[in-house]
Amino acid sequence: METLKLKIPNMKCMGCSTTIENHLNKVGGVTEINTDLQNKTVEVSYSGDLSTKKLIINTLKRIGYPAEEVE
Repeated sequence: METLKLKIPNMKCMGCSTTIENHLNKVGGVTEINTDLQNKTVEVSYSGDLSTKKLIINTLKRIGYPAEEVE
């Protein structure tokens, strides 16, 4: 299991958060999603065998939420 923390600058409301969660739940291998609206971050737990960081980031970009990895 791997964890990816991303900053999403244009996540501004609960609707944004829900949209992000709904789309990430469709990505194979994603097991847990925690959004933090106040800090505009999302933490994604996923199986490295079934998904990749690039796939998760590209999914967010495709739906209008460009993200950058947070160390």
